[in-house]
Amino acid sequence: MPPDSFTLAEARAALVVVRAALNALQVAQQRLREVQAELRVLNRQHLNDGVMAEHRVRSLRQEQQALGEAAQRHAFAIRDAGAELKSIEDGLLDFPMVIEGELAYWCWRSGEDDIDWWHLRSTGFARRRRIEME
Repeated sequence: MPPDSFTLAEARAALVVVRAALNALQVAQQRLREVQAELRVLNRQHLNDGVMAEHRVRSLRQEQQALGEAAQRHAFAIRDAGAELKSIEDGLLDFPMVIEGELAYWCWRSGEDDIDWWHLRSTGFARRRRIEME
């Protein structure tokens, strides 16, 4: 069971675990968009001329189902590690913590090497602050 409040060291250790799940979730989401776009095109073609590649549509729908299930597994893995997924596209993760009695998050975004930011839960990403190490 993940902690309700992470120390910085615990959040950084959890990040190592959830980073791969987040990357896989981002890949699945991108492919899902591509599949959905192709399905829209095929459906419009069917409406316009009555010809539809049934085999391709069936294959795309199966892939769509598998991608959705994989995305859900990855999202659950992130949640089960105690992280809160704030944005798949931005790869934004928060790890709950308390600082000076205030509810807050350790904050990380894809592309950052480590967790170097935090913010109060009431303020969000836009008001995040750099972690000051003593």
